[in-house]
Amino acid sequence: MQQTTSIDIRQYLFVLKRRWALSVLIFFLVLGTGVGYCLFWPKTYQATALIVVQPQKVPGSIVQTTITSKIEDRLQIITQRVLSRSRLTELIDRFKLYPTEKGKMTPDDLAERMRKDITIKITRKNYFTITYLYKEAQAVSAVTNALASFYVDSNLRLREQDAVGTARFLTRELERMRNQLKEWDARITKFKQEHLQELPSAQEKNLQVMEHTRRAREHAEEMIGEDLNRIAFLERSLVVVNSEIQKIELRKAHERKVGAVSPGQGGQQGISESSPQAIKKEIARLRVFYTDNHPDIQRLKRHLLKAEAQKAEKEGRLKAQGKSDSEISDAEALEVASLIETRDRMGKALAEHKARVKEYEKQRDQLTKDIKLTQQRIQNGPIVAKDLEELTRGYDVLKDAFEKMHAKWLDANMAANLERTQRGEQFEVVDPAQKPDEPYRPSIKRAIPVSFLMALALAVGMAFGLNFLDNSFTSVEQMERFTELPVLVVVPPLTTPAERAKKKRNNMLLILLYLLLGFFMAGLLAILFTGKGPALRQMLLGIFS
Repeated sequence: MQQTTSIDIRQYLFVLKRRWALSVLIFFLVLGTGVGYCLFWPKTYQATALIVVQPQKVPGSIVQTTITSKIEDRLQIITQRVLSRSRLTELIDRFKLYPTEKGKMTPDDLAERMRKDITIKITRKNYFTITYLYKEAQAVSAVTNALASFYVDSNLRLREQDAVGTARFLTRELERMRNQLKEWDARITKFKQEHLQELPSAQEKNLQVMEHTRRAREHAEEMIGEDLNRIAFLERSLVVVNSEIQKIELRKAHERKVGAVSPGQGGQQGISESSPQAIKKEIARLRVFYTDNHPDIQRLKRHLLKAEAQKAEKEGRLKAQGKSDSEISDAEALEVASLIETRDRMGKALAEHKARVKEYEKQRDQLTKDIKLTQQRIQNGPIVAKDLEELTRGYDVLKDAFEKMHAKWLDANMAANLERTQRGEQFEVVDPAQKPDEPYRPSIKRAIPVSFLMALALAVGMAFGLNFLDNSFTSVEQMERFTELPVLVVVPPLTTPAERAKKKRNNMLLILLYLLLGFFMAGLLAILFTGKGPALRQMLLGIFS
């Protein structure tokens, strides 16, 4: 096993030895390409700013923020603003970026070029980085810090706009609900005014009013009954008084006609219809048409007997008193005057009672209407109470929503003030971009090792690749494997001493050349690693320009 390994190593070394010149040349070419890349490739510098998301300074239990968007969403919005053409054009003009490209590219192309050089990376939930690539070290750090500041300011403005926008929205909604409350309150007030006597609070009073009105109507009816009784009594009394006055007037008229004729003589014209003479005359007139058995004649006969008896009684009373005719006449005049005064007084009282009856009847009718109105109010009470309950329920629901909205409005205003005073969540640049000491591209620390490894790999790979493509036999083992016959004799190349000397001289020159090239390459690497590369580049450009 050890013998096989030794043979393999010798074979590999033989291949490298056979093609060492080409391998070394390829190695120096690739390494030189890497060194040339580090010397002449345009320098690109990178600056990175670290921004941390600082939490809200006031505890959330005291002031609840109204900003609910995630940091990723806000970063996306802010990034769209940062990478907008107007913003990038402003930065290009402000820092005089891409001077050579300005005359060759449109503003949109320049903005797109800068947009590709900017990288926003959210590494964790609470911080992110802004990276910018540019060919000038001073400008790249300044632009990166400007972008970071814009992120910080944009976040503050965005949060404030969101908070203020929420507060304004809630203010509009609160005002709308306040107007609705006023409308509901006006509707309830109008409803109460229209149904003031039908409200549930007025039902007890309505019952009291109805009872009082009923008693008042009963009193009015009692007064009407009393006045009607008095009117009937006065009317009957007036009939009696008028009858007495009429009797006296008729008697006086009769006495004036008959002169000194004694009472009892009849047959004279002009006597009162109630005198016996008049009754007899009427009986005689009716006998022309009827018999004595006719009811009217029988009634008049009864009246005649009654009248004669009254007349005889009066004459006897006067004779017994022994009064003269003149005295009788004066007494009758006084009696008539007294009766007339009584009649006038009774007529006035009758008119007063009739007026009182009309007034009480008017009161009774009005009280009846009031009772019906009160009854209607009591009957409408349940309907009005139901309608009022529905209105009140709607008002209470709206008022409850208004109070909740008012609480949200207060919270939103506090959150807006929190954002205005920058006490809410905000971005903070904890690691601003610094001026880079070395270019990001080409990076000597990365490019040279990579170039060295690539040169070594290509050199070795080329040697083994050419050996794989070579069909000639370079060892006894190859011959035996190919022919499957043993090799009896190996004849080495036959060269003259001059040829061997020439080959040796050529090899020495090639080795010397490669050594010089190696020293030159080592010097270039030393210059690059010591930071003298830009000076060498300027010198070489000055020589070949």
